[in-house]
Amino acid sequence: MSTTVRPRASMGTAAFRPARESRAARAVRAAGGLSNVAIAVIVALALGGLSVLYLIQTSQVVQLGYQLTHLQDEHDTLVLENSRLRYEIARYQSLDTIERMARDELGMVPVRRTLFLDVERPPQSESEPAAGPATGTVSRWQRLWDLIWGIGRARDPEDRAPASGQGGG
Repeated sequence: MSTTVRPRASMGTAAFRPARESRAARAVRAAGGLSNVAIAVIVALALGGLSVLYLIQTSQVVQLGYQLTHLQDEHDTLVLENSRLRYEIARYQSLDTIERMARDELGMVPVRRTLFLDVERPPQSESEPAAGPATGTVSRWQRLWDLIWGIGRARDPEDRAPASGQGGG
């Protein structure tokens, strides 16, 4: 048996490479793989999709920036209005303003002279009610109710019985 030795071509030669690539491309297509054109189309679609997503995101950021600016302007306006209202409240609470408004708008004048009248208490016989049961007696339940609700009753200083809501009984 005789064998012939053929010289081996190097990988860098131009004649050997195109035949190798075309066989490889044919093998990929035969095996159901993607061609170079299909890969280029997929890459172009992916880049286009990413570009669209970037544009959508950028437009949303711009829109939110406009909303933020509008809300900041509205906030500044409300803070200014709040400060103005606080100033007006403080101005109306000053005694000088109250006095001026009382004089000018309501026609009030300051008291110039104070007179105190002495009133004598009528004799005891005239102030006593006619015969009958005492009208000033209050039941304990009524006194308790008055005490709960903070209702006080005036009493005569000469009366020995305590008034409702004040002390024992």
